[in-house]
Amino acid sequence: MTEMEIINQFNVFLISNSVYLAAGAFLIWVAFRMVVNVQSDPGTPMLNKVLATLFGLGVVYYNLQTVGFLFANWQGTVNALAELDNLTANGQQFVDSIGVGDSSFSLIPADPVFMVWYLVILAIILGGIWIKRS
Repeated sequence: MTEMEIINQFNVFLISNSVYLAAGAFLIWVAFRMVVNVQSDPGTPMLNKVLATLFGLGVVYYNLQTVGFLFANWQGTVNALAELDNLTANGQQFVDSIGVGDSSFSLIPADPVFMVWYLVILAIILGGIWIKRS
């Protein structure tokens, strides 16, 4: 593959990944709405709390999976570009800024900011459901 084909494939992936990230943001909003509904009624049945918890865990898992695919494809693109003999200056700068590395999928984000972000979301969901309001 040429540099243009690799970058084109990566850009096509980014378009589809953005749709998944937008869906993930919507699902986070739905999970937060569930937390508000649970908090607003002190007599919320236990089953509703358990279902809201499972939904929240699923939302965080879905988002971690989407970000994991993003990082894996980002790194895979850099690795593919690094194998080419002739790179443009922009292509070389892209490779240099990311660096060649392992492109395997992981639910643990490569960027620690994302990990903190999703831990905070999880804490808001679980804390909002299970910690009583004072």
